[in-house]
Amino acid sequence: MKKSILFIVAAILMTANTFAQQGHYQAVMGKNLEALRTAQTLEDYQLVANGFERMAAAEQQQWLPTYYASFSYINMSFREKDDDKRDQYLDKAQQHLDKALKLQPKESELYALQGFLHMARIQVSPMMRGMKYSGLAKEALEKAKNLNPDNPRVYYLLGSNTFHTPSMFGGGSQAAKPLLEQAKLKFEKQRAATALAPSWGEPQTLALLAKCN
Repeated sequence: MKKSILFIVAAILMTANTFAQQGHYQAVMGKNLEALRTAQTLEDYQLVANGFERMAAAEQQQWLPTYYASFSYINMSFREKDDDKRDQYLDKAQQHLDKALKLQPKESELYALQGFLHMARIQVSPMMRGMKYSGLAKEALEKAKNLNPDNPRVYYLLGSNTFHTPSMFGGGSQAAKPLLEQAKLKFEKQRAATALAPSWGEPQTLALLAKCN
């Protein structure tokens, strides 16, 4: 009888500890995501990236902290003026994304982010990198679409990639418009699986659509 009671107590304590850990993870991730939503400067994004990196180190089986660390560094690359530093930020983004892909190799959001990262590489040197990284971005985004045809970020990024591709290569605003319209519809229908799930991209979709019209 005593052994049974001790077993039950131990099980209750383990369950309580698990819920406490999950609660801490949710709370810290939520705080980091709020900081990400309001970040504007390089310094803001660096603080956000640091927060997600700490969470990734603490929760090594969770893919979202490394996803958001990667996303933060990609955003930093768009705000940096020095090309070498931009590539350094993207190198860090790729390192985090590679870790996330090892944890969830069939996650559509990760391949969508890979496409976004390739697109950021283009911005460092459009003339030199456009053809190579545009193709790599499209390849990653098509894989993301195959994994989840309802992922709105896939269509936004495909539309953005097409929008910024010269018309002589099949790009331009009119070629991008159908993709962006699909993205708009899918954003309207999207319901995030959890409060921590990726949800970015809708304002950018609407802004590009306005340019197409």
